[in-house]
Amino acid sequence: MAATPAQRVAVLSLHTSPLAQPGVGDGGGMNVYVRELTSSLARLGVECTTYTRAWKPGLPEVVDIEPNHRLVHV
Repeated sequence: MAATPAQRVAVLSLHTSPLAQPGVGDGGGMNVYVRELTSSLARLGVECTTYTRAWKPGLPEVVDIEPNHRLVHV
């Protein structure tokens, strides 16, 4: 019996990073929504990758937020 392939989701967060502090700079409702949505999917076993802009120099290219959920700075 073949293993069931994992579900994968790619999310583009164009406005600001889901890691940005709400109320600071561009941080607000959309980045909170994106983070909560992908975190919920990750807890259900969906492999989630969020792509967002690097908002300052020196950020790591990839951040593991939690199991099944990573963020990629582009």
